[in-house]
Amino acid sequence: MSQVAILTSGTHEFAIELHRILKELDPARRKEQSRASQADRLAALAGRASVLLETAPAVEEPAAAGLRARLAELRVALESHAERWRGGEGRKQLHRSLQHRYEALAAALRENRIHVPSLRPTNYARNIFHVCWGLFALTLILYVLNSTGLIWASGLFTVYAWTMEISRRASPAMNERIMRLYGKVAHPHEWHRINSATWYASAMLVLALTSPPYVCGVAVAILTFADPSAALVGRRYGRTKLVHGRSLEGSSAFMVMGTLAALGVGLLTGLAPFSALAIALCASFCACLAELFSHRLDDNLTVPLAGMGGVYLGAMILGITL
Repeated sequence: MSQVAILTSGTHEFAIELHRILKELDPARRKEQSRASQADRLAALAGRASVLLETAPAVEEPAAAGLRARLAELRVALESHAERWRGGEGRKQLHRSLQHRYEALAAALRENRIHVPSLRPTNYARNIFHVCWGLFALTLILYVLNSTGLIWASGLFTVYAWTMEISRRASPAMNERIMRLYGKVAHPHEWHRINSATWYASAMLVLALTSPPYVCGVAVAILTFADPSAALVGRRYGRTKLVHGRSLEGSSAFMVMGTLAALGVGLLTGLAPFSALAIALCASFCACLAELFSHRLDDNLTVPLAGMGGVYLGAMILGITL
């Protein structure tokens, strides 16, 4: 095995373990270990990083050298954070610091074509922002804009979002400024990857270009209410694991809230109750599947598009023309 392969393979296993620990340390999860035990796990992981750095010699390839640098930074951080965690010193700040360092390591692994899962920690400010923005979008869709206006609004939003993405890639300083601006509602992985809001905007544009207001409203309503509900319930109560870190409890919450949200849109737009419920169930189920299996694709893109598909599927089964 080459030196690069040794480094990437070992770092991949290290990153998976760190991801598992950081998920377990999330403030919303029920703690099953003492603070001392948690600190011991962080210290043990720092030891694994030391062994890996000593075992895998320094390499000259830029991507591998960057990976080694991120691993070395994490080793130092873990050693320091373990002691501070044991003493109960600013654990929320320590947890967030490790999240950002993990995502920097994940970005370096991706440069070496190694994929590890992104972190989606509890962020109540993000949840509130997500719901408020969704309610604003629903108001525009159902009561303010016609189809042409919706295309223009979503198109301008998409252009803005992708312009920001290009600017962030072109300039690390710009990335720092933009992410500091949105820092309270951003996930750590969004410092290194395309922002979820950009995928949200892209989905909105596709909806506006292809569907009437009712269909757009259902798709947005499901994303607005079901997605954060699944995240909150899954982190707190998720015990029955499904795939890609999702749980039966979280997916059930998604299905219930998605159905209620879609039903509400149907009733508000004058659809008959039975038809509104049947289409809501179909749309929520399709969106739930998309959320469950969105592994490398962002669910802010897949969920509304799957919800749209579910609406059309439900309408076809019922023989309704939308």
